[in-house]
Formats: sequence, C-alpha cells, structure tokens
Amino acid sequence: MPWRRLERLRIEERGDRGRFVGSRWWREWCFARTALAHFRLRLLLMILVVATGALIFRVYHHPDPLTMWESVYYSWSLVFGEPPESFPQSWAIRPLFFLMPVLGLTIIIEGIVDFSLMLRDRRRCERSWCRTMATSMNDHVVLVGLGRLGYRIFRLLRQLGEAVVVFERDANNQFLEDVRRDGSPLFIGDARREALLDEANIRKAKSIILATDDDLANLEIALDARRIVPEIPVVLRMFDQNMADKVGKAFEMPHAMSQSAISAPSFTMAAVDRSIAYSFAIDDELVVMQRWRVEEDGPLCGRTVGEVMKEYGVGVVRRQSAEGRRLFPGPDTRLNEGDELLVEGEFTSLMNLRRRNAAARKGTLPLSATADGAPCQETR
Repeated sequence: MPWRRLERLRIEERGDRGRFVGSRWWREWCFARTALAHFRLRLLLMILVVATGALIFRVYHHPDPLTMWESVYYSWSLVFGEPPESFPQSWAIRPLFFLMPVLGLTIIIEGIVDFSLMLRDRRRCERSWCRTMATSMNDHVVLVGLGRLGYRIFRLLRQLGEAVVVFERDANNQFLEDVRRDGSPLFIGDARREALLDEANIRKAKSIILATDDDLANLEIALDARRIVPEIPVVLRMFDQNMADKVGKAFEMPHAMSQSAISAPSFTMAAVDRSIAYSFAIDDELVVMQRWRVEEDGPLCGRTVGEVMKEYGVGVVRRQSAEGRRLFPGPDTRLNEGDELLVEGEFTSLMNLRRRNAAARKGTLPLSATADGAPCQETR
C-alpha cells in the first residue's frame, strides 16, 4: 500500500529547522572537538616538557642569558633531536640533550599514530564523537530501539527534518550503517543506564520514543526519562494494549500504544472491503478511509465538499479529477462525474452513505440534483 512506502512520501523541507545542525560541516566540527579532547592529555604533556626545558635553559644558560622565546626555541629544537648549540658546560642543561629527544619524540610519534588510526577508523572514537554531537543538539528526538519499527520511525523523522539521537542494544543490528551514513548520533548500549540518557542530552530533547520489543525495558526507560526530565513527552510502545492503557493513565503517558492495536483495524477493514484504503481507532470510534468514484446521479455528484461534510459527516481527503490530484480540496470544490475520491469518516457514517448510494442505484431513493438541476449517480 502506498502509505507504507516512506521513501515515496513527498514532504516539503521544513524551514524552521536549523540547517547547520546535522550537516556534514557540523559533524566534522564535532569530530575535531572530539579529537582535541582525546589528545588533550598528550598536548598538555608536550607543553609541560617544552616549558620545563625552556625554564631550565632560561635559568642555567651561562654566560649568555637567553630570552624567553630563545629558551622556548632551544627546548623545542631538542625535542626533534636538533641541538641548538654545542654540548653545554652547565650540569643542569646537559641531561636535557639526552632526555628531551626521547620524551618529545615518544609523545609526538604516539600521537601521530593514534591520530592516523582515528582518521582511518572513526569508530574508534564513535562513542565520544556521538556524545559531542548530542550535547550540541537542542530540541531533538531520542529514539530507543532500531528494529523495523524503530528504523521506519527514524527514516520518517529525518524526512521531517528532525534531529535524532538513536539508541540500539544490538551491535549487529542491520540498520546501524544507515544511521551512521545519515550522520545522526548513535549509541550502542542499553538505554536503561541513566548515564547513557545523559550522554544523549535528554534534558534538552523535545521527546523520547521507546520502540524496543521489550515492554519492561520500554517502561523502565520511560520512568528514568521522566525522573530526569519530568515534563518530557514520552511515546511508549507496548505489545499489550491493556497494559499500555493502564501505564498511560497511571504515569500520565497518553502516547503509550500497542502496535497490534494500531494495525488491527487496518487488517480487519482491508479484509472486509477492498475499497477501504486505511482505518484506525480514535478512542472508541472506528475511522476509515474509502475510495469512491463519482458517477452520474449519485448522492455526492454535483455537491461541494462542504455540503458533503455537512450532510453526510464525511470529509474528502483527496480528489483526483481531469484537472489533476489535490489533497484536502477546499469546501467550495464541486464534485463532478468521474472524480476519484478518498473520503474519510466514522465507519457508521460511511456505511450510511453506502446504503444511501445502493438505494439510489435501485431507484428507491429520489435522485440527488446538481446545482443546475441535472441528476447524477455515484458508485464505489
């Protein structure tokens, strides 16, 4: 069915979302910050070695005293094994000629090798990199669980232009590479650990979606998230709808839902009538979308969309005519013979309309009239 093909959805890019966050340049900037933090200790150690050598040169270089910059230059030269002068006479400076090249080159070579490995395989610092990206986000969505449902949610969120932070417990999940190619922060681990939620910057997130196949894990993470951020909206997946209803009422999570309860109306109505395109439940009411074709002398032919809504209690979601296809046509749009419609309404209202249409076909109801008085009829 076409509504299930997320990659075919035509979604206009939202202009209110920041273009910089999530871009390639932003990810590279976050990687540079991660690399700097990773090499911070080595950098500080290198500065300490050079500064110590410069201080010794400054104090003990005789008979010609050195300026501060000359002392730093002498110390820096020794790091690379380039003596700035002949072997000194000072007992305090002599050890530097032996120790500085060893210490300096060890730190530099180790740093170069580590940095090269980091550039070649960025997964070596993926956790730190993703943490840096997540802490730079604001008003993002935290998605826990990257199964088939979670992956579909992720794809749709990204199509909507939302920034997403993903949690997945299975390191061999088939959808991980898609998330990495997208550039969204990805944490491999159990989101029930509160420290991981903090790393995802949940305090600044706009919502959290729990889509794993473990009801207890989803509930535990939801409670942890609410403890950290009491006002955060929680979308909770549960396999038992009765439990979902109880959890939603007890913990004020109105978006606790069962996937089976959501899909059951669609499966049922698709089996009952092939003209029904989609169905879902709102509270205790069954709402369906049904395909109709407007033909001569039917109840809808010649009427406007507003008149159909007022008289029959159903809305026209889509109209396909000779002029083209349009979603949600205006209330003044008049329905003509040959129009292909997608109408939506409460199941009982649509069934009443179908009975009226069937009676009109049999001639037991008076024919509806168009604006100019010409009769017309409709079939499904």
